[in-house]
Amino acid sequence: GIRTIVLGDLTGIRKHIDYGKKTNQKLHQWAFGKIAELITYKAKALGIKVKVIDESYTSQTCPKCGNRKKPNTRNYTCECGFKYHRDGVGAINIRQKYLGHFGVPVVAEKVPDRMTPPLGFRLIVPKVHVALAHPKECS
Repeated sequence: GIRTIVLGDLTGIRKHIDYGKKTNQKLHQWAFGKIAELITYKAKALGIKVKVIDESYTSQTCPKCGNRKKPNTRNYTCECGFKYHRDGVGAINIRQKYLGHFGVPVVAEKVPDRMTPPLGFRLIVPKVHVALAHPKECS
């Protein structure tokens, strides 16, 4: 089973950076602290450890060759031929940081070549029918 959940440390993400009016507004409405708090609460209830890792340069470093390049789109493309969504690159590298292998070239077979499609979640509430008992009439 799962023993540890690794989260990127987003402390200070809102400070000292101006991304423009629209992006700043979206960033300030993002409840990342609450999400991390809920994940931690649920994990601890299940006996799972939560580790917070500094995520500096994780979306800019190629997990295949270790080259650092800031992506200018949502997709990361490296000179070594590695292509991936930059959030996926960040996730791979946060894992690598946790394992102590960040920036170290990884065997190509260990780096996924595409992201798994997102799963759809739906809450299904079972319908409960309660039969009301009518008291028997006594004669």
